[in-house]
Amino acid sequence: MAKEQEVLSSVHNAIRILQNFSLTETELGISELSVRLGLAKSTVFRLMKTLQENHLVEKNEETQKYHLGIGAFELGFRVYHSMELRRIAVPILDRLAKSIRRVARLSVYDKGGAVYICKRIPDDDNGTISKIGDRVPCYCSAVGKVLLSYQDDIEIDRVLDGELTQYTSKTIVSPTVLKQQLIEVRKNGYALTNEELRVGVCSVAVPVQNDMGKVIAAVSVTGPKALFYPNQINQYVQELKVASRLITERIGM
Repeated sequence: MAKEQEVLSSVHNAIRILQNFSLTETELGISELSVRLGLAKSTVFRLMKTLQENHLVEKNEETQKYHLGIGAFELGFRVYHSMELRRIAVPILDRLAKSIRRVARLSVYDKGGAVYICKRIPDDDNGTISKIGDRVPCYCSAVGKVLLSYQDDIEIDRVLDGELTQYTSKTIVSPTVLKQQLIEVRKNGYALTNEELRVGVCSVAVPVQNDMGKVIAAVSVTGPKALFYPNQINQYVQELKVASRLITERIGM
């Protein structure tokens, strides 16, 4: 318990260090931070060393002070990118959800999972339980299969060679079959799941590209299995592709 509290205290103090940097104070030294935070210089130095090793801070050898590093920039950019992507997508997904009367979502890839960053529901929906920020496995969700299909082979192997939980009787857990599916997803331009994650629920998704042509997200619609017959699925795919294209166009504006 004491060890756990020590770790939590270190994490808290590392966060406090990062929060002291600002637009007006871009560089800070060990002594300054020690006084501000009420921590021993040796403690601040040790924490700075860890932050530096993870590229969250960098040391200016001339001033012997520290400033935020590329790792902090990357984290901030991911947050900004997700927020900007969500801002663009909200009105488009609103129209999509109202047009086809299904739940519409925007998801991004994160370490073998798909994370919902935007969700819009039709007025008459009362059965949706997922929330923004929820994560679903890539191997048994439509958004996940789309996003995973555009990862490199090393990442695909890492995900599919890991533990694959059987959520329903229709969940596919064979890496060989899933890899073939991912090839088909890229070829067809969409992914469809049929009760693979939840019984009675189907979903279809298409990729979203940025203005450079890189897949950065997936947009999907989800609903009861009874509403996912072939002609309806074709309509969903066409509507999703329109929504995806609109998001891409607005990213480049």
